[in-house]
Amino acid sequence: MSDNEKSELEQNLTSRNTWVRLVYMLLFGFIFWLGSVVLTLVVVLQFVHVLITGKGNDNLLEFGRQLGIYYRQVIDFLCYSDEYLPFPFGAWPRVESGQNKATGKTTTKKKAAKKKPGGK
Repeated sequence: MSDNEKSELEQNLTSRNTWVRLVYMLLFGFIFWLGSVVLTLVVVLQFVHVLITGKGNDNLLEFGRQLGIYYRQVIDFLCYSDEYLPFPFGAWPRVESGQNKATGKTTTKKKAAKKKPGGK
């Protein structure tokens, strides 16, 4: 290893920014795990709501979309795809009703086609 490579390695190892980012990454790794618990709760509540009422809860639907976008932000930060610090250091993601901000597409509900008696 040349002296130039050693000094570059030493600079990388002693860079304060790298170690601060490690602390943020550990924090967001924990938040990601905690978010999976919240996601499970949202899924169960939404399923129970559909069982009881026959339709999804709009508030849970919107929160689920926001949580999905938040997960994307956390993953981008953890994988060095983005330097943006997600919530609680940045803003919580917002989703307009009927729009998925992650894809930019307007969502529409498709009705399942009912089969006619007789198989056709």
